[in-house]
Amino acid sequence: MDHNLPAVSVVVPVYNAGRWLARCLDSIAAQTYPRWECILVDDGSADDSGSICDGYAAKDPRFRVIHKENGGVSSARNAGMDAARANVLVFADADDAVAPDLLELAMGLLEQEPEAMVLWGLTMDPEAFAASLSAPRPVTRSTLRAMSWNSALFANVYTQTYSLERIRAHGLRFDTAMGRGALIGEDHDFVTRYCALDRGGRDLPLLVIGAPLYYYAQENENSLMKQAARARSADSVALPPPEPRYCEVLLADMASTFPSMCDLGQEKALQDYLRHYLRCFAFGVWSARQLKEPLPRGFFRRPEIRRLLDLTKEQKVFSVYYLPFRLGLAGLCARLYAWDESHHINYWRFYEATHRLFFRGWKK
Repeated sequence: MDHNLPAVSVVVPVYNAGRWLARCLDSIAAQTYPRWECILVDDGSADDSGSICDGYAAKDPRFRVIHKENGGVSSARNAGMDAARANVLVFADADDAVAPDLLELAMGLLEQEPEAMVLWGLTMDPEAFAASLSAPRPVTRSTLRAMSWNSALFANVYTQTYSLERIRAHGLRFDTAMGRGALIGEDHDFVTRYCALDRGGRDLPLLVIGAPLYYYAQENENSLMKQAARARSADSVALPPPEPRYCEVLLADMASTFPSMCDLGQEKALQDYLRHYLRCFAFGVWSARQLKEPLPRGFFRRPEIRRLLDLTKEQKVFSVYYLPFRLGLAGLCARLYAWDESHHINYWRFYEATHRLFFRGWKK
Protein backbone atom coordinates (compact mmCIF):
# COMPACT_ATOMS: atom_id res chain seq x y z
CA MET A 1 0.00 0.00 0.00
CA ASP A 2 1.40 3.40 -1.04
CA HIS A 3 0.66 5.76 1.85
CA ASN A 4 1.70 8.70 -0.32
CA LEU A 5 -1.45 8.21 -2.39
CA PRO A 6 -4.93 9.11 -1.15
CA ALA A 7 -7.19 6.27 0.03
CA VAL A 8 -10.43 8.00 -1.01
CA SER A 9 -11.21 10.48 -3.78
CA VAL A 10 -14.05 12.98 -3.35
CA VAL A 11 -15.33 14.38 -6.66
CA VAL A 12 -17.16 17.73 -6.51
CA PRO A 13 -18.62 19.22 -9.72
CA VAL A 14 -18.72 23.01 -9.43
CA TYR A 15 -20.85 25.40 -11.45
CA ASN A 16 -21.67 28.96 -10.33
CA ALA A 17 -21.75 27.90 -6.68
CA GLY A 18 -19.60 30.69 -5.28
CA ARG A 19 -22.06 31.68 -2.54
CA TRP A 20 -22.17 28.17 -1.06
CA LEU A 21 -18.88 26.58 -2.11
CA ALA A 22 -16.96 27.38 1.09
CA ARG A 23 -19.53 25.45 3.17
CA CYS A 24 -18.89 22.32 1.10
CA LEU A 25 -15.11 22.64 0.94
CA ASP A 26 -14.78 23.51 4.64
CA SER A 27 -16.74 20.37 5.52
CA ILE A 28 -14.34 18.28 3.42
CA ALA A 29 -11.27 20.02 4.84
CA ALA A 30 -12.57 19.23 8.35
CA GLN A 31 -12.63 15.45 7.76
CA THR A 32 -11.16 13.45 10.65
CA TYR A 33 -9.83 10.93 8.13
CA PRO A 34 -6.61 12.41 6.63
CA ARG A 35 -5.90 10.33 3.50
CA TRP A 36 -8.32 11.95 1.07
CA GLU A 37 -8.10 13.98 -2.08
CA CYS A 38 -10.84 16.28 -3.33
CA ILE A 39 -11.10 16.84 -7.06
CA LEU A 40 -12.92 20.08 -7.81
CA VAL A 41 -14.20 20.23 -11.38
CA ASP A 42 -14.97 23.84 -12.33
CA ASP A 43 -17.46 23.29 -15.13
CA GLY A 44 -17.08 26.65 -16.86
CA SER A 45 -18.41 28.75 -13.97
CA ALA A 46 -19.15 32.40 -14.74
CA ASP A 47 -18.86 33.54 -11.11
CA ASP A 48 -15.92 33.34 -8.68
CA SER A 49 -16.24 29.56 -8.15
CA GLY A 50 -13.05 28.83 -10.08
CA SER A 51 -10.92 31.23 -8.04
CA ILE A 52 -12.40 29.88 -4.78
CA CYS A 53 -11.39 26.36 -5.84
CA ASP A 54 -7.89 27.57 -6.67
CA GLY A 55 -7.67 29.23 -3.26
CA TYR A 56 -8.44 26.01 -1.40
CA ALA A 57 -5.94 24.09 -3.55
CA ALA A 58 -3.26 26.67 -2.75
CA LYS A 59 -3.84 26.20 1.00
CA ASP A 60 -4.24 22.41 1.00
CA PRO A 61 -2.66 20.25 -1.75
CA ARG A 62 -5.27 17.55 -1.12
CA PHE A 63 -7.62 19.79 -3.11
CA ARG A 64 -7.02 19.47 -6.86
CA VAL A 65 -8.75 21.66 -9.44
CA ILE A 66 -9.80 20.97 -13.00
CA HIS A 67 -11.04 23.93 -15.08
CA LYS A 68 -13.07 22.93 -18.13
CA GLU A 69 -15.65 24.27 -20.53
CA ASN A 70 -19.24 23.90 -19.39
CA GLY A 71 -20.55 20.45 -20.25
CA GLY A 72 -23.03 19.68 -17.47
CA VAL A 73 -22.76 17.84 -14.19
CA SER A 74 -22.36 14.41 -15.83
CA SER A 75 -19.41 15.65 -17.87
CA ALA A 76 -17.88 17.22 -14.76
CA ARG A 77 -18.20 14.04 -12.72
CA ASN A 78 -16.66 12.01 -15.53
CA ALA A 79 -13.68 14.39 -15.59
CA GLY A 80 -13.33 14.00 -11.82
CA MET A 81 -13.42 10.20 -12.06
CA ASP A 82 -10.75 10.29 -14.77
CA ALA A 83 -8.45 12.28 -12.48
CA ALA A 84 -9.10 10.30 -9.28
CA ARG A 85 -6.15 8.37 -7.81
CA ALA A 86 -7.82 6.41 -4.99
CA ASN A 87 -9.81 3.22 -5.37
CA VAL A 88 -12.64 4.40 -3.10
CA LEU A 89 -14.76 7.09 -4.72
CA VAL A 90 -17.26 9.48 -3.11
CA PHE A 91 -19.29 12.31 -4.64
CA ALA A 92 -20.52 15.59 -3.18
CA ASP A 93 -22.27 18.61 -4.66
CA ALA A 94 -20.75 22.07 -4.37
CA ASP A 95 -23.61 23.62 -2.39
CA ASP A 96 -23.96 20.77 0.14
CA ALA A 97 -21.96 19.64 3.19
CA VAL A 98 -20.80 16.39 4.79
CA ALA A 99 -20.34 15.38 8.42
CA PRO A 100 -16.70 15.61 9.60
CA ASP A 101 -16.48 11.88 10.38
CA LEU A 102 -18.10 10.66 7.16
CA LEU A 103 -14.89 9.48 5.49
CA GLU A 104 -13.49 8.01 8.71
CA LEU A 105 -16.64 5.94 9.25
CA ALA A 106 -16.86 4.81 5.62
CA MET A 107 -13.19 3.89 5.32
CA GLY A 108 -13.24 2.09 8.67
CA LEU A 109 -16.09 -0.10 7.47
CA LEU A 110 -14.38 -0.76 4.13
CA GLU A 111 -11.21 -1.85 5.92
CA GLN A 112 -13.30 -4.56 7.58
CA GLU A 113 -15.20 -5.47 4.39
CA PRO A 114 -13.39 -4.14 1.27
CA GLU A 115 -15.94 -5.56 -1.20
CA ALA A 116 -18.87 -3.72 0.39
CA MET A 117 -20.68 -0.55 -0.57
CA VAL A 118 -21.12 1.85 2.36
CA LEU A 119 -24.29 3.96 2.44
CA TRP A 120 -25.43 6.81 4.69
CA GLY A 121 -28.46 9.05 5.06
CA LEU A 122 -29.06 12.60 3.94
CA THR A 123 -31.22 15.42 5.22
CA MET A 124 -32.49 18.69 3.77
CA ASP A 125 -33.01 20.11 7.28
CA PRO A 126 -29.95 22.07 8.52
CA GLU A 127 -31.03 21.66 12.14
CA ALA A 128 -31.38 17.90 11.73
CA PHE A 129 -27.93 17.81 10.12
CA ALA A 130 -26.42 19.79 13.00
CA ALA A 131 -28.07 17.48 15.52
CA SER A 132 -26.79 14.40 13.70
CA LEU A 133 -23.17 15.43 14.29
CA SER A 134 -23.39 14.24 17.89
CA ALA A 135 -25.90 11.42 17.34
CA PRO A 136 -25.11 7.67 17.34
CA ARG A 137 -23.99 6.06 14.08
CA PRO A 138 -25.57 2.57 14.04
CA VAL A 139 -24.54 0.30 11.18
CA THR A 140 -26.91 -2.16 9.50
CA ARG A 141 -25.60 -4.94 7.28
CA SER A 142 -27.56 -6.02 4.24
CA THR A 143 -27.02 -7.09 0.63
CA LEU A 144 -27.92 -5.64 -2.72
CA ARG A 145 -30.27 -8.55 -3.42
CA ALA A 146 -32.17 -7.89 -0.19
CA MET A 147 -32.31 -4.13 -0.66
CA SER A 148 -33.07 -3.96 -4.41
CA TRP A 149 -31.12 -1.24 -6.20
CA ASN A 150 -34.35 0.07 -7.74
CA SER A 151 -35.40 1.46 -4.35
CA ALA A 152 -35.34 5.14 -3.39
CA LEU A 153 -32.26 4.52 -1.26
CA PHE A 154 -30.16 4.59 -4.46
CA ALA A 155 -31.70 7.71 -6.00
CA ASN A 156 -28.69 9.92 -5.17
CA VAL A 157 -25.07 9.53 -6.18
CA TYR A 158 -23.62 11.16 -3.04
CA THR A 159 -24.86 8.80 -0.30
CA GLN A 160 -22.59 5.82 -0.97
CA THR A 161 -19.05 4.71 -1.76
CA TYR A 162 -17.92 3.28 -5.10
CA SER A 163 -14.99 1.17 -6.25
CA LEU A 164 -13.10 3.11 -8.90
CA GLU A 165 -11.42 -0.14 -9.96
CA ARG A 166 -14.82 -1.65 -10.82
CA ILE A 167 -15.92 1.54 -12.58
CA ARG A 168 -12.84 1.62 -14.80
CA ALA A 169 -12.84 -2.12 -15.43
CA HIS A 170 -16.36 -1.85 -16.88
CA GLY A 171 -15.94 1.56 -18.53
CA LEU A 172 -18.81 3.02 -16.50
CA ARG A 173 -19.54 6.71 -17.15
CA PHE A 174 -22.22 9.24 -16.31
CA ASP A 175 -24.57 9.75 -19.25
CA THR A 176 -23.67 13.20 -20.60
CA ALA A 177 -27.06 13.43 -22.31
CA MET A 178 -28.47 13.73 -18.78
CA GLY A 179 -27.56 16.14 -16.03
CA ARG A 180 -28.27 19.41 -17.80
CA GLY A 181 -31.35 21.51 -18.52
CA ALA A 182 -34.53 19.57 -17.73
CA LEU A 183 -32.86 16.17 -18.25
CA ILE A 184 -32.28 15.06 -14.68
CA GLY A 185 -31.95 11.56 -13.24
CA GLU A 186 -28.27 11.05 -14.04
CA ASP A 187 -27.65 10.11 -10.39
CA HIS A 188 -30.07 7.19 -10.28
CA ASP A 189 -29.05 6.10 -13.77
CA PHE A 190 -25.38 5.89 -12.74
CA VAL A 191 -26.04 4.12 -9.44
CA THR A 192 -28.39 1.64 -11.12
CA ARG A 193 -25.79 0.73 -13.73
CA TYR A 194 -23.04 0.53 -11.08
CA CYS A 195 -25.09 -1.88 -8.98
CA ALA A 196 -25.80 -3.98 -12.06
CA LEU A 197 -22.10 -4.50 -12.86
CA ASP A 198 -21.09 -8.14 -12.98
CA ARG A 199 -19.51 -9.44 -9.78
CA GLY A 200 -19.08 -13.06 -10.83
CA GLY A 201 -22.37 -14.12 -9.30
CA ARG A 202 -21.56 -12.71 -5.85
CA ASP A 203 -24.04 -10.45 -4.09
CA LEU A 204 -22.88 -6.94 -3.18
CA PRO A 205 -22.65 -6.46 0.62
CA LEU A 206 -24.13 -3.19 1.92
CA LEU A 207 -23.11 -1.44 5.13
CA VAL A 208 -25.68 1.22 5.98
CA ILE A 209 -24.82 3.97 8.47
CA GLY A 210 -28.11 4.94 10.12
CA ALA A 211 -27.47 8.67 10.36
CA PRO A 212 -27.91 11.64 7.98
CA LEU A 213 -24.23 12.39 7.30
CA TYR A 214 -24.93 14.43 4.16
CA TYR A 215 -26.66 17.83 4.11
CA TYR A 216 -28.55 18.37 0.88
CA ALA A 217 -29.02 22.13 0.63
CA GLN A 218 -31.66 23.75 -1.55
CA GLU A 219 -30.63 27.42 -1.60
CA ASN A 220 -28.78 27.34 -4.93
CA GLU A 221 -31.07 28.55 -7.72
CA ASN A 222 -28.46 27.37 -10.27
CA SER A 223 -28.69 23.75 -9.10
CA LEU A 224 -29.71 21.17 -11.66
CA MET A 225 -32.89 20.30 -9.75
CA LYS A 226 -34.00 23.96 -9.66
CA GLN A 227 -33.18 24.42 -13.36
CA ALA A 228 -35.15 21.30 -14.24
CA ALA A 229 -38.12 22.39 -12.15
CA ARG A 230 -38.20 25.77 -13.90
CA ALA A 231 -37.90 24.15 -17.32
CA ARG A 232 -40.67 21.68 -16.61
CA SER A 233 -43.02 24.30 -15.20
CA ALA A 234 -42.38 26.63 -18.16
CA ASP A 235 -43.18 24.00 -20.80
CA SER A 236 -46.00 21.54 -21.19
CA VAL A 237 -44.90 18.25 -19.67
CA ALA A 238 -45.76 15.07 -21.53
CA LEU A 239 -46.85 12.19 -19.34
CA PRO A 240 -44.65 9.07 -19.49
CA PRO A 241 -45.84 6.06 -21.50
CA PRO A 242 -47.97 3.68 -19.41
CA GLU A 243 -46.38 0.37 -18.49
CA PRO A 244 -48.41 -2.85 -18.69
CA ARG A 245 -48.88 -4.93 -15.52
CA TYR A 246 -46.75 -2.43 -13.59
CA CYS A 247 -48.57 -2.93 -10.28
CA GLU A 248 -47.86 -6.68 -10.41
CA VAL A 249 -44.16 -6.06 -11.00
CA LEU A 250 -44.05 -3.53 -8.17
CA LEU A 251 -45.81 -5.85 -5.73
CA ALA A 252 -43.16 -8.49 -6.39
CA ASP A 253 -40.33 -5.96 -6.02
CA MET A 254 -41.78 -4.63 -2.78
CA ALA A 255 -41.99 -8.12 -1.31
CA SER A 256 -38.18 -8.37 -1.46
CA THR A 257 -37.29 -4.82 -0.40
CA PHE A 258 -39.86 -4.07 2.29
CA PRO A 259 -38.39 -6.11 5.20
CA SER A 260 -34.88 -4.69 4.74
CA MET A 261 -36.10 -1.09 4.50
CA CYS A 262 -38.06 -1.45 7.74
CA ASP A 263 -34.94 -2.61 9.60
CA LEU A 264 -32.58 0.10 8.37
CA GLY A 265 -33.11 2.54 11.22
CA GLN A 266 -32.51 5.33 8.72
CA GLU A 267 -35.45 7.70 9.05
CA LYS A 268 -34.89 9.79 5.92
CA ALA A 269 -34.33 6.74 3.71
CA LEU A 270 -37.46 5.07 5.10
CA GLN A 271 -39.56 8.18 4.49
CA ASP A 272 -38.24 8.40 0.93
CA TYR A 273 -39.01 4.71 0.44
CA LEU A 274 -42.64 5.08 1.59
CA ARG A 275 -43.33 8.13 -0.60
CA HIS A 276 -41.48 6.54 -3.53
CA TYR A 277 -43.56 3.35 -3.49
CA LEU A 278 -46.89 5.11 -3.03
CA ARG A 279 -46.14 7.28 -6.06
CA CYS A 280 -44.95 4.27 -8.07
CA PHE A 281 -48.14 2.39 -7.25
CA ALA A 282 -50.11 5.48 -8.32
CA PHE A 283 -48.28 5.33 -11.65
CA GLY A 284 -49.25 1.67 -11.87
CA VAL A 285 -52.91 2.49 -11.28
CA TRP A 286 -52.72 5.28 -13.88
CA SER A 287 -51.03 2.91 -16.36
CA ALA A 288 -53.72 0.28 -15.86
CA ARG A 289 -56.46 2.80 -16.58
CA GLN A 290 -54.65 4.11 -19.64
CA LEU A 291 -54.22 0.59 -21.00
CA LYS A 292 -57.70 -0.50 -19.85
CA GLU A 293 -56.13 -3.31 -17.82
CA PRO A 294 -57.62 -4.66 -14.58
CA LEU A 295 -55.66 -4.09 -11.40
CA PRO A 296 -54.40 -7.21 -9.60
CA ARG A 297 -57.23 -9.01 -7.79
CA GLY A 298 -58.07 -7.30 -4.49
CA PHE A 299 -55.31 -4.77 -5.17
CA PHE A 300 -56.12 -2.20 -2.48
CA ARG A 301 -56.59 -4.98 0.11
CA ARG A 302 -53.34 -6.74 -0.75
CA PRO A 303 -51.09 -7.25 2.32
CA GLU A 304 -48.22 -5.43 0.60
CA ILE A 305 -50.37 -2.31 0.15
CA ARG A 306 -51.74 -2.56 3.68
CA ARG A 307 -48.25 -2.86 5.18
CA LEU A 308 -47.10 0.12 3.14
CA LEU A 309 -50.03 2.24 4.32
CA ASP A 310 -49.76 1.09 7.93
CA LEU A 311 -46.07 1.98 8.11
CA THR A 312 -46.78 5.34 6.46
CA LYS A 313 -49.33 6.04 9.19
CA GLU A 314 -47.03 4.75 11.94
CA GLN A 315 -44.20 7.01 10.75
CA LYS A 316 -46.63 9.92 10.08
CA VAL A 317 -45.16 10.42 6.61
CA PHE A 318 -47.51 12.55 4.54
CA SER A 319 -48.11 11.54 0.93
CA VAL A 320 -50.84 12.93 -1.26
CA TYR A 321 -51.56 9.33 -2.32
CA TYR A 322 -52.12 7.94 1.18
CA LEU A 323 -55.82 8.77 1.48
CA PRO A 324 -56.86 7.59 -2.02
CA PHE A 325 -55.04 4.28 -1.46
CA ARG A 326 -56.51 3.85 2.01
CA LEU A 327 -60.00 4.41 0.59
CA GLY A 328 -59.37 2.32 -2.54
CA LEU A 329 -60.13 5.19 -4.94
CA ALA A 330 -58.40 4.09 -8.14
CA GLY A 331 -59.74 6.99 -10.22
CA LEU A 332 -58.46 9.58 -7.77
CA CYS A 333 -55.06 7.83 -7.56
CA ALA A 334 -54.73 8.00 -11.34
CA ARG A 335 -55.92 11.61 -11.55
CA LEU A 336 -53.51 12.73 -8.82
CA TYR A 337 -50.61 11.02 -10.57
CA ALA A 338 -51.40 12.81 -13.84
CA TRP A 339 -51.62 16.15 -12.00
CA ASP A 340 -48.40 15.38 -10.09
CA GLU A 341 -46.43 14.49 -13.22
CA SER A 342 -47.68 17.53 -15.16
CA HIS A 343 -47.26 19.98 -12.22
CA HIS A 344 -50.96 20.87 -12.36
CA ILE A 345 -52.14 23.41 -9.79
CA ASN A 346 -54.89 21.00 -8.68
CA TYR A 347 -52.25 18.61 -7.36
CA TRP A 348 -50.95 21.26 -4.96
CA ARG A 349 -54.46 22.30 -3.98
CA PHE A 350 -55.32 18.73 -3.05
CA TYR A 351 -51.95 18.29 -1.34
CA GLU A 352 -52.33 21.33 0.92
CA ALA A 353 -56.03 20.79 1.61
CA THR A 354 -55.71 17.16 2.68
CA HIS A 355 -52.64 17.84 4.82
CA ARG A 356 -54.37 20.75 6.56
CA LEU A 357 -57.71 18.96 7.07
CA PHE A 358 -56.66 15.40 7.87
CA PHE A 359 -52.92 15.04 8.40
CA ARG A 360 -51.68 17.91 10.59
CA GLY A 361 -48.43 16.90 12.25
CA TRP A 362 -47.48 14.40 9.53
CA LYS A 363 -44.08 14.98 7.89
CA LYS A 364 -44.42 16.81 4.56
